Amino acid sequence: MPTDRQNRDVGGMVIAAIFILTGALALWDTLEYVDADSYVFPRTVAGAMVVFCIVLIAWSLVRPVAAAPRRSESTPRRVGLVSAMLGAALLMPYTGFLISGLLAFGAIAWLAMYDPWTRGRLIIYPLVGSAIVLGFYFLFHKVLLVPLPAGKLLSV
Repeated sequence: MPTDRQNRDVGGMVIAAIFILTGALALWDTLEYVDADSYVFPRTVAGAMVVFCIVLIAWSLVRPVAAAPRRSESTPRRVGLVSAMLGAALLMPYTGFLISGLLAFGAIAWLAMYDPWTRGRLIIYPLVGSAIVLGFYFLFHKVLLVPLPAGKLLSV
């Protein structure tokens, strides 16, 4: 008979606790920054990370435990996801933020999809992915004024 502990996401809670410590360390590091341009973004991200990790741990402890069967794990998918993110990061200096972001989203969506692709998913996922990447581009480049790589191939 499985226990509550076996059905709870203990690994997720441990990782969330590590992220809480990492966020606290980042917040502590920004206390010496005097320029608002230097500390606003790291404090915002670290603070949000701490809050969301606390919510995750609280939700994992409070929610009812279901004895749902787990899907089989897929090491090739995990390796593929990490490879897609690394590949996008390595391509970014050459293709720029937008193109590498779109390629990464496409690769990750394809690798992470367990369910069969339908016509609706083939239409909606690229549209939503493009909106997300363009939204992050606009947020970082235009609102937060973060310099993003334009790409050597596009600036010729």
